[in-house]
Amino acid sequence: MKMMITAVLAAVAAAGAGAYGWMQHEEHARTKAALSSANAELQRTSTNLKTTQDELVALRKQFSEQEMALNQLQAEMANARAFVEAEKAISTRLREELAKTREEFATALRAGRAAQSRQTPAAPTLIRVPQQPMVIRAVPGGASLQRASPAPAQ
Repeated sequence: MKMMITAVLAAVAAAGAGAYGWMQHEEHARTKAALSSANAELQRTSTNLKTTQDELVALRKQFSEQEMALNQLQAEMANARAFVEAEKAISTRLREELAKTREEFATALRAGRAAQSRQTPAAPTLIRVPQQPMVIRAVPGGASLQRASPAPAQ
């Protein structure tokens, strides 16, 4: 009977060890599946990270280009503002000169009319008629005589 008890105990121990081994194998399989899933997720995340880093480099380059364009546009805008301000100053100065010239012209016109009303009638003015230029031609036959004649009317 002792053998029987020992055999039963050995069978129970073997069954327990088998059950423990089977549980360990199942746990190992679950852990291996979880590790495989985690590695796949890590691979997808790494790929996404690389893609995101490439996009970030492209966006930084685009940002830099846009920043340079913005700086150039701001400089052009500052130049345009300075130009407009200079033009306004010139326009103001020209308006002032025009107003002053109008005043001087009005004053001179009033003075001229006043002087004209006090004077006697002016003497008639002579009109000068322009003369036509003289044309000098060489005489045929080698003679060095020159003849002067008025230029034909055009």
